[in-house]
Amino acid sequence: MLASLSIVVPPDVPAQVAQRAGQISRAIPEVAIARGPQQLPAVEKTLVDWGDVVRTGDGGRARVALDGSVLNVGSSSTLTVTQHIAASQQAQIELTYGRVRSQVVKQAKTNAKFEIHTSVGVAGMVGTDFFLGFVNGLFQIIVYEGHVKFCNLDGICVVVLAGQIATILDGHQAPDQPSQATPSEPTDAANTTSVGAIFKGETTHHLSTGQIIAPTAIVVIPAIVVPLATRGGHPAATGCKSVTSAC
Repeated sequence: MLASLSIVVPPDVPAQVAQRAGQISRAIPEVAIARGPQQLPAVEKTLVDWGDVVRTGDGGRARVALDGSVLNVGSSSTLTVTQHIAASQQAQIELTYGRVRSQVVKQAKTNAKFEIHTSVGVAGMVGTDFFLGFVNGLFQIIVYEGHVKFCNLDGICVVVLAGQIATILDGHQAPDQPSQATPSEPTDAANTTSVGAIFKGETTHHLSTGQIIAPTAIVVIPAIVVPLATRGGHPAATGCKSVTSAC
C-alpha cells in the first residue's frame, strides 16, 4: 500500500500548490480569470494566483488587490500576474493589451521590484501611482505620484516624474523624453480604469506645485489630444493619438 501511494501521490506535489498573489476586490462584468485550462468568473473576493490571466470584456473592469498594491484594470484588457511575493516585495505583471492604473506600495526591501512588462517595454517603480496603456503597439505612461523608470527592450530608459507622460512606439526605439501631461490626459486615463469606488488618489491627483492637477469631478467634454508627433517627433501608431481614446 505504501508503495502504491508513493506512485499515486508523488513527493513533489507540495511544490505544485498554487501560489497566491492576491484577489479581485471589485469587478464590473464581464471579467474572467484564465487559470491553465480553466476559465473562472472573476467576482469580488475571487483569488488570484501566480500565472493567472485576468481578462476584461468591452464593458468590464477589475480591481486586483496584491497585498498593499492595487491594479485597476480597464475594459478590453488582458494582464498576467507572473509573480508576486509580498514578503520580499517582488512582483512582475505582464500587460498583453489594454490599460491599467497601479498604486504600488512603497518598496523597502533589498532588491525589491515591481515591474509591468509589455512586448515593447517595461515600467519599473518604487512606490508610486501611475497609468499604463498598451494599445495597438503604443505603450504610454502617465505618472500621478512618485516616479517610474520607463524602458524599451534594449534597456534604454527614461525616468517619468509626477505629472509627466511618455511613450514607447517600438521595442528597439528609445522612449520619448517625458513631457508635461495636458490637463485632460491624467483625467482621461483615470476614467478609463476607474472601477467605481474610489481608491486612494483615484480621482484627486496630489501633484506638487507646477504640475498638472486633474479635476476632482468628471466632466464630459470633447477629447482634446496632443498628437504624438509633438512628444518626440514620432508619427502616431496605426492612427491612434492616445491610448485613452478609441482608435
